[in-house]
Amino acid sequence: MDHQQTARILVAGSGPAGLIAALGFADAGFPVTLVGPEANGQDGRTTALMNPALNILERLGVLDEVRSKAAPLKVMRIVDATNRLIRSPVVIFRASEIGEEQFGLNLPNSALNLALAGAVAAHSGIEWRKAMVATWCLDADRAHAILSDGSEVAASLAVAAVRQD
Repeated sequence: MDHQQTARILVAGSGPAGLIAALGFADAGFPVTLVGPEANGQDGRTTALMNPALNILERLGVLDEVRSKAAPLKVMRIVDATNRLIRSPVVIFRASEIGEEQFGLNLPNSALNLALAGAVAAHSGIEWRKAMVATWCLDADRAHAILSDGSEVAASLAVAAVRQD
């Protein structure tokens, strides 16, 4: 595919961070090109999101869709896992101590990814290119991404939201 596109904002990565970034920029009125494969609806991991992050999911319109699949984080236990001779004692915090019902929610990534992907697909301000960024290069005022399908996206702002194993 020989295709060149100019975008205002390029978000590379279609995990939760990339999908949230794309939705946030698009909701603020910026046209976004999202580059990454289909969202992973089979991801068996979970993500703990604190209340401020949940407020963002609510603003993006996806919190209600995932809330029933989540577990509330009501207690936080801090453990000194160092190998020092003298270790700090275990400390336990309860959300109720600060007048909160919970610190946040532990969400299954499978549900979070699918809810965010649905919101991205429904958003008219986001073009989702189902490819990978093969390489980047920068010039004075743009980031240029060469995609795995051979096309190129140039953008004024590039956001890398790709997990590195």
